[in-house]
Amino acid sequence: MTEPLLLLLVSIISLSFSPNDHAFHVSRWEVNYDTSSGDIQVSGHIFIDDLEAAIARTGTSGLRIGATDENPAADIQIEKYLLTKLSLSAGTVGVKPVMLGKELSRDKLAVWCYLEVEGAKNISNIGIANTLLTEVYNDQKNIIDFTVDKRKKQFQVFDSKTTQALFFIK
Repeated sequence: MTEPLLLLLVSIISLSFSPNDHAFHVSRWEVNYDTSSGDIQVSGHIFIDDLEAAIARTGTSGLRIGATDENPAADIQIEKYLLTKLSLSAGTVGVKPVMLGKELSRDKLAVWCYLEVEGAKNISNIGIANTLLTEVYNDQKNIIDFTVDKRKKQFQVFDSKTTQALFFIK
């Protein structure tokens, strides 16, 4: 299946279901690397109910992500979860992203999470390990688009079997 067709299919599916009955478990990630600054910017689109279910497995429930009465600890718990399930390396060195924030998607069914690593200059690759939500759903797919200097380089689908990939800068 071609990449544009797969993204269209994921978009249609994600808009076709209410938050409590989506039959497909998908998150979408954009990883952008800027060679001049060395910054790695990571944006992730995750269904709120899936994220809350995963975080609840760690012992924290009742976050009500995106609701007017959102738990004040929601951002901390989201960052903690994301950093245990999404890891990056710049070249051969592990790097720890910092969560910049989050915002609700237009349909309010998902949340966009923003993370960043600054100053990873002169590297030849970025390694990504992604096991987000796979402990909750055995059919979970985590789609990553990798871009360097605003040019799309690579596309990868992570699941319970494919959890790591190496993305080359050049």
